[in-house]
Order: sequence, then C-alpha cells, then structure tokens
Amino acid sequence: MTSTDEHSDVTESPFEHASRLAERVRAASYGTVLVIAALGVTSAADVGLGYSAELVLGVGAATWVAHLYAELLGRHVVEREPLRRAEVYEAMVDGSPILLATVLPGVVLLMGRGGLAAADTALSIAMLVAFAQLVGIGVLVARLAPGRGHAAWIFAGITAAVGIIVGSVTLILGH
Repeated sequence: MTSTDEHSDVTESPFEHASRLAERVRAASYGTVLVIAALGVTSAADVGLGYSAELVLGVGAATWVAHLYAELLGRHVVEREPLRRAEVYEAMVDGSPILLATVLPGVVLLMGRGGLAAADTALSIAMLVAFAQLVGIGVLVARLAPGRGHAAWIFAGITAAVGIIVGSVTLILGH
C-alpha cells in the first residue's frame, strides 16, 4: 500500500509513510515538552500581562524555524543536490506539530490575559492541556506500536511522567 503527497509526484512507500509519521510524532512531543518547560517558568502575573502566551507561542515558532532549518540542512547533506519545493514543503509540514502543540495552551493563556478566566486558573489549565497533549501522543504511539492490551496506558503514563519531570526540573531551575 502506498500513498502520494499532493505536492509531489513521488509515491511514498509504507516505510517512508511510517518515517514521516514518526517525524511528526517527534515534533509533537518535542513541541509539547517545550510548552511544558515554558509554562514552568511563567507566573499568574505573566498570564495577566500576556507574557506567558507570547512566551509559549514564541518558543513554538522559534523551535519550528530552528527545526526546519536543521531539517533542510540535514536533507541537503543526504541529497547532495538542491532541494525541491516539495521537499521544503514536506519538512515544513513534518515540523508543524511543534507549532500545533502551542495552540491550545496559548489560547487558554490568552483567555487569562483577556479576563475570561483568572490568570492562575488559566495557567493551571494550560499546563493540564499540555500534559493531556503529551499523554495523547503517548497513547497514539502505543496504539501504532506492536503489542496491545494495557501497553497504551502504560506508555501514556510514562510520557506523562516525562512531562512532569521536565516541568518540575524547569520549575526548580527557573525559580
């Protein structure tokens, strides 16, 4: 079974499809962990002033640009020829989960900034949303990986623990 990218006339093998999915999972998990880290160094006062939403969204945007730059450099080493537009587009899409990881926590923080929620409540909800995203990524990976049963929930728990550790370390180092 093969799939085709709408911006490319090259057919993608099952291995290539799995590799691209893996790249998107890496980007989503990386982006979410960075959101948790950014939330760990912000305060309710930062939410009220709008700084926390700017931080979360800015970290996501800067990380996506850095990811895209590194991906294109790496591809150029492998390809050893100028990259085609479809390859650049593919790298942009594959890294887009980094940006998407910031959207829901950022919206919640903007609600705190706009007075739709108390700033401390918005910060707590944004952190819960980020942890839920990380657990969701863990469930997705566990469902795609071989083996069934309770493995999905065990894996999701492990990914949540990683998020808690990252958030805790960031909080300890940041305050």
